[in-house]
Amino acid sequence: MINGNIDEFMDKLWDGEELIYTYNGKKYFSQGYNLDNGTYRFEVQLWEPQADVLWSIEGLDRQQSREAFLNEPLFEGKKFWEIEKEIEWVDY
Repeated sequence: MINGNIDEFMDKLWDGEELIYTYNGKKYFSQGYNLDNGTYRFEVQLWEPQADVLWSIEGLDRQQSREAFLNEPLFEGKKFWEIEKEIEWVDY
């Protein structure tokens, strides 16, 4: 991870905190939160070059949501751990 500590990033990801990071010229935003109905939702948004919800999952707990995110090929067909060394954390 560029400009950040991966362990701290993973802790914040598990807590559902807002994270902003870039990969290959694109800016991403991740956040998890509890919904009014008591379920947990985690989502990844692409902020640049265009804004869009890239991926979301609802109904799992925090740990399961984080694991689902880490195993999803969201980054140009690659999973998070395949590109971790190239990700720049821009909001820590």
